[in-house]
Amino acid sequence: MKKVIEVSDLCCERCARRLAGTLELSEGVVKAKANYKKNSIFVEVLSTMPDEKLREIVGEAGFEVLSIAPRKGLFA
Repeated sequence: MKKVIEVSDLCCERCARRLAGTLELSEGVVKAKANYKKNSIFVEVLSTMPDEKLREIVGEAGFEVLSIAPRKGLFA
């Protein structure tokens, strides 16, 4: 399942890589890629991963989650 997490204050590429790495190390997250210019993280998670757990992981990394939505697109 692919999702987009919108966050506040993702200020630079280093922060984006750190947050994506933190998510990828979490159980239930298959893949994560952050885009600091859009303040968003694209994640692929197992269907058993609840949104609240994603909010918790991102919050513990020091970022505020604005929204979590299913990723839409041709290949999503």
